[in-house]
Amino acid sequence: MNADTDLDPMPDFIPEADLPFGGDCRQALGIDLPVAVINLPHRTDRWDAVSTRLAAVGLDKLIKVPAIDGRTLALDTILPILGQPAELVEHAPGSHFTLTRPAIGCFLSHLSVWRWMIAKGLPKLLVFEDDATPVGHFDQGRFRNTVDAVPGRSGLVFMGRIIMNGMAGAADGSDLARLYFYNGTFAYLITPAACEVLVPALLPMNGHIDHEMSKVLVARRNDFVAHCAEPAFFEPDWSLRSDCYVPLVNVSEADQALGALLDSTRELLLAEGRPLRAPYA
Repeated sequence: MNADTDLDPMPDFIPEADLPFGGDCRQALGIDLPVAVINLPHRTDRWDAVSTRLAAVGLDKLIKVPAIDGRTLALDTILPILGQPAELVEHAPGSHFTLTRPAIGCFLSHLSVWRWMIAKGLPKLLVFEDDATPVGHFDQGRFRNTVDAVPGRSGLVFMGRIIMNGMAGAADGSDLARLYFYNGTFAYLITPAACEVLVPALLPMNGHIDHEMSKVLVARRNDFVAHCAEPAFFEPDWSLRSDCYVPLVNVSEADQALGALLDSTRELLLAEGRPLRAPYA
């Protein structure tokens, strides 16, 4: 257990990952950093592809995290986790905020690897989903510097992100920008201290993990800071269909509700004098 966090134990209903890790996390690009990649066990095609892409930029020691397939979970297993009516997960979602079985599996996969990091006493962990791909201008030296700059007490840095409604600040001169609302958990670095803040606020689950984490970043904006790398180091491979995608019904109404949340959140941040980027930039 890392001495910098009081999150011990994690809630029992968060699965405990059993991952192969001998302690050697010296990456070819010249940094000691454990790197975990979440991947559904049957998607060996995606594992082979992401392994090749990451090795090409010097991240060659990867910890394979078997993703939790929410479609296989018994309803009794899901019930203690949910903050939404359980019957909603069995139907096509009518809102961007409604959890689906694949989204529950994704959510639990991330919390499971956080629990593993804490149990191993690791000071930080770089987490990928298997659709992450390095940007074309990936700079190994800047990447090393960014990892070294992660603050221990609020260590959450998105190495790739999609900023929602411009809700991020400008880079502060150290290749990092303040982040408030984002989409995508395909590439981020996290510390036990960040888990200590996030886990109690994320449970029970009330939406997709990226939206729920964003809500924490806004609600705890005065005492918990997340950053994103500027420019980003990774982006999603847009040619791959998400394993978590379930088509929405009532798309127009769902988009309007999400837009209303994004607009009201942006107005809140601006009213406090927080510098933000142009909306939807």
